[in-house]
Amino acid sequence: MDVFERLRRGDTGPDPTAVSGRRLAAWLLDNLFMAIVILLIHRGDAVLTNETGIPTSINPTIIWTATVLMVLNQVVLTMVTGFSLGKAVTGLRVVNRRDGGLPGFRGAAGRTLPWVIPVPFIPLVEMGLVLTSRGHRRIGDRIGGTLVVDRSWVGEPVFVPGLDQVPGDDLI
Repeated sequence: MDVFERLRRGDTGPDPTAVSGRRLAAWLLDNLFMAIVILLIHRGDAVLTNETGIPTSINPTIIWTATVLMVLNQVVLTMVTGFSLGKAVTGLRVVNRRDGGLPGFRGAAGRTLPWVIPVPFIPLVEMGLVLTSRGHRRIGDRIGGTLVVDRSWVGEPVFVPGLDQVPGDDLI
């Protein structure tokens, strides 16, 4: 039975975006993958030291490496496949809220935007929204017009109880 048939019968079914625990696990895995790659690339040169050996700052190449890895994993991979490495492991997909398809560049880049804002409490705000908002949407999901669902929902319009009136609604 497709989503439109369920709506005609008044059966909205479970919330396909109720995957908050797996989202947190995916986020942790994404960060772990990045940390491992950074450690493999920058063995022993994480900080810059002065002539006496006292650490003075973080090596700027580490920041560039982290930025490139984040763009590749969070924007490019998500845009092309609908998942980051962490989401692939946890069985989640990022879908366009409108049609359930791939998020595209706007969706993937929009989802990543809050993570590049240098505010220390952004992860807390984002996780709080995932846990408490309708559709479990964080700021990045709202900017990108995306939803995070189980991989079984890929390609289908996603109806979120209390969020949409009609599947495919174009409102963010």
